[in-house]
Amino acid sequence: MKTSILVVDDDENIREVIHAILTQAGFQVAVVSSGEAALAMVKRSRFALMLLDVHMPRMGGLDVMAAMRRLVEAPPVLMVSADSQSRTVREAVALGCVGYVAKPFSPGSLVDRVRRALKQPMSPLMI
Repeated sequence: MKTSILVVDDDENIREVIHAILTQAGFQVAVVSSGEAALAMVKRSRFALMLLDVHMPRMGGLDVMAAMRRLVEAPPVLMVSADSQSRTVREAVALGCVGYVAKPFSPGSLVDRVRRALKQPMSPLMI
């Protein structure tokens, strides 16, 4: 059975690129375009990992992580964003983020970060 990953990003091009990279690497990938849709998906399906954009309209990645803290079976989160400011990273870590991938990223580095996050979902932040 393939490992299931949820990709959450408001940018359609980024969603398509991440979907293609992770599918080619052998993962089962679901994609949504908003924080609200991500919460709905997590409530009805189980995912081994969520790749979550920090900045999205209405409900950003940090808001999604805060809301997921109340869920019993929330997946570990790997943040994906062009925003690598230390304040944002600290907030993500405080909310339980297992890693951070800076945009732009190479396919190889993305797959490596995903595999590392899946092996050690509660490890310290991987930058």
